[in-house]
Amino acid sequence: MLRRKLILLSCSALFILSACGDDTPTTDATNEVNNPSGPGGKGDHWVNTGEPVSYEDFRAQVYCEPDHDICVTEGDIPIAGGEAGIQAFYYERIRASQSALSVNQSGGEDTLYTRARRLDLSYCVDDAFGEDKALVITAMREAAEAWEAHGHLKFRYDASQDADCGMDLNAAVFFTVTTSPADAGYLARAFFPDSQAADRQVRVNVPSFAAAGDGDDDFAKNLTMAGILRHELGHVLGFRHEHTRPEANDYWCFEDDNYRPVTEYDSASVMHYPQCSGTGDWSLVLTDIDVQGVAFFYPDFERYPMGRCDVELSDEGDVLEDCAPVAHHIVEFVNNASEDTLDHWAGLDTRAVDDILATRSRSPFHTLEDLKQMHYLKEHGVRKLYDYLYVDGRCAAETDANGLPLASCWPVSHRILEFANTASLEELDVAARLDRRAAENIVAARQNHPFESLSELWLINYVKTNALNKLYNHLYD
Repeated sequence: MLRRKLILLSCSALFILSACGDDTPTTDATNEVNNPSGPGGKGDHWVNTGEPVSYEDFRAQVYCEPDHDICVTEGDIPIAGGEAGIQAFYYERIRASQSALSVNQSGGEDTLYTRARRLDLSYCVDDAFGEDKALVITAMREAAEAWEAHGHLKFRYDASQDADCGMDLNAAVFFTVTTSPADAGYLARAFFPDSQAADRQVRVNVPSFAAAGDGDDDFAKNLTMAGILRHELGHVLGFRHEHTRPEANDYWCFEDDNYRPVTEYDSASVMHYPQCSGTGDWSLVLTDIDVQGVAFFYPDFERYPMGRCDVELSDEGDVLEDCAPVAHHIVEFVNNASEDTLDHWAGLDTRAVDDILATRSRSPFHTLEDLKQMHYLKEHGVRKLYDYLYVDGRCAAETDANGLPLASCWPVSHRILEFANTASLEELDVAARLDRRAAENIVAARQNHPFESLSELWLINYVKTNALNKLYNHLYD
C-alpha cells in the first residue's frame, strides 16, 4: 500500500504514461489512490505491462482542476487543453510510446531555456497561501539555491507581483507559485520549459504536507516542502523522473520515452521517486550525479563563450580539443541538434547521424574525443562539424520577422562575429554599409576584447537591429 500511496506525492509536469496498479481501474478501498482520507487523491492506476492501455482506463484516472484549464494524470502530471488535451495526450504520448538526470524532449528536441531566460526565471508567491506564505517563500528559496549552486541559472522572486500571483496569467513574471485546489491529489506540481505561459505554474498543496504524515508508515520521514520543491524545480528546468529509465527496472514507475539521459542512471537522484526502486529518501537532495547533469545542460558560459582561439586546427586540419570554446560548442551542438540539422544542414554521413542519435539517447557527449570515437564520424566528421559551425553553415531559420539574425543559428552568429572582429573600418563602413559611427565603435570596442556574442555587438552604440541586419545581408546576399 505504501508503494501505491507514494506514487502520487511528488513531482510535476511530466508526461507519465503508467505508474501503478493493474490493467483495469481499481476501486479497492485499501488503495490510497482512491481513498479520500489518504494523501494521494483522485484517480486509478495500472501496471505498465507492455499491453495497450485503453483510453477509457487512462481517462478514468485523470483529475481535472476545477479552477484552471489543467488536468492531472498520475497525481501530479499536468495536461493542458481540457478534454481535447487529454485525448491528444493519450494518442500522441501513451499510444505512441506503447508501440541521472534525464532531460525532457518534445519532437525529438530537448526542452531547455535560452541563455537569456535561464538567468531570469522570475516568479511570484500567491498571497492566497495566507499564514503559510512565509513557509512557501522559504522553501522556494532553498530549492532554487540548490540548483543555482551548480548550474548557470537564476531564479528571481518578485514580491511586487504577489498580489496578482493568483491570476490565470501574470505576464510580469515567468511563472507563478500558487495554491492548489482543495481536493488536488498531489503535494505539488509544476511544468516544463516548453509549457504555454498560462500553464507555467508551480502549485503547492500545503495542507497535504500535514496529511502526508498521517498513518502508520514512515512516509513523512525526511519529507520537507523544500525537498519537494527541489524536485519540482528540477522539472521546471526540464529534467525528467529518473525512475522512468529502464535501469530502474521498475515497471510500476515507467512513464514514457520522451527524454534522453544526461548522466549515468542515478537511483538516489533528486528526480527519482524513493518508492520506485530508489535508494534515496524524501529529503530529495541533489546528488553528485545530479550536480554533473545540471552543470552540463546549464553550463557557465563565462567558461565557454562563443569565442575563438588563435589556433583551432592542427597542421593536419583536425579540430584541437584544447580550444575550449570551439570544442564546447561542437559538443553542445551535437548533443542538441535535430536529426534534420545533423543530416541535411551539417551534411554528416547518415550512418554517423544514426550513431549520434542512438548514443546520446543513452548518455550525452562530453568531449571531442567522445565524438572522434564514433565509427562513422572520427576526425573527418568532427572537422565537418567545425566547418558547418564556423565556415559555411546555414540554418533553416536565420532571422526573425524583423530581419534580426537569430543567435540560435550558430553558423550565422559565428560568421557575423568573425566579420565584426576582423573586418577593417572601410569594410564595415563601405562594404557592409554600416553607419560610420557604428563601424568606428565596433573597431574601438574589439581592441579590448573580441566580440563573443551578438548581444555584445548589440550593446555597442549605433549597432542595433538595422546594423545587424546589414551585417547579415552583406555576408549572405
